[in-house]
Amino acid sequence: MKFTRGGIALLLASVLLTGCGRPAAVDRDNRRVLEEILTAITLSNQRLLAESFARAENRFHDGHLTDEEFQGLAAIVKKAQNGEWPAAEADAYGFRKAHPFVKR
Repeated sequence: MKFTRGGIALLLASVLLTGCGRPAAVDRDNRRVLEEILTAITLSNQRLLAESFARAENRFHDGHLTDEEFQGLAAIVKKAQNGEWPAAEADAYGFRKAHPFVKR
């Protein structure tokens, strides 16, 4: 089988542009934190909510969440802490849709 320079360049470009299709570890871990917060809210579990939000704070301080993402999560958690569980749950689902972290 004979390859030309153009053929090899085209193959290399297509591989680089499409990537391997797997989410980055940072994106996957951000999604896990969001899912943990959502689970805590769905269960109306203050302890789990506090633990999950602490992980979100750590990810924010480590530079894995943007200011906008962190502030959005903080607002959702605050609603839940104030006992507004259904509103917090609705907001969390909306946040997940707006910030998918892991693009499918």
